[in-house]
Amino acid sequence: MTSTSSKDRALSEFRRRIPDVKPEIHSFLGAWLDARGDALVPHRKSFSPMTIPTLLRFVWMYEFDPKRQDFVCQLAGESVNEAWGGNIKGRTIREVVGKIDYPAVKQRWDIIVGQPAIQYGAVEERLTSLETWQAERLLLPMASPDGTINVMLGCSLYSLQRSVPEGTPTFPEHIIRIPCADLQ
Repeated sequence: MTSTSSKDRALSEFRRRIPDVKPEIHSFLGAWLDARGDALVPHRKSFSPMTIPTLLRFVWMYEFDPKRQDFVCQLAGESVNEAWGGNIKGRTIREVVGKIDYPAVKQRWDIIVGQPAIQYGAVEERLTSLETWQAERLLLPMASPDGTINVMLGCSLYSLQRSVPEGTPTFPEHIIRIPCADLQ
């Protein structure tokens, strides 16, 4: 369990670097901080999604599968599945985001688990052929039982926006990465 002062310092540093986020993002980060205790990142088994019941529909988790050489979705809430046009559990990140966006997403995720770091992002994206979604998300690294940091936990707050012409976002992608060591 993270001490209150340690958690408060981490949340304060997050707010300093990323001041304008939805309260749900702060709640999600707080639950992750509680699960990590004094470690750099929490073990997957230390994090219980039930600590954030109101966010479950927005939460997803991927774990790196060395055989497939890709992150595989372990869980996805209803809003996540809806935004991606169907159930994504069991699918690789390459299958979910597509071959065009995969290299950029995989590179970011490799940095997040490799450094390790947390990543906040806000973007408008076309997830299905007919709909454009605005997403505010937080990606958090976690360790598997053997201690390898290879699990990606995320919370994506999606909202359906008006339709825009193919490939024309109405606001640019905004990504901020913070090393986990800076939140201790």
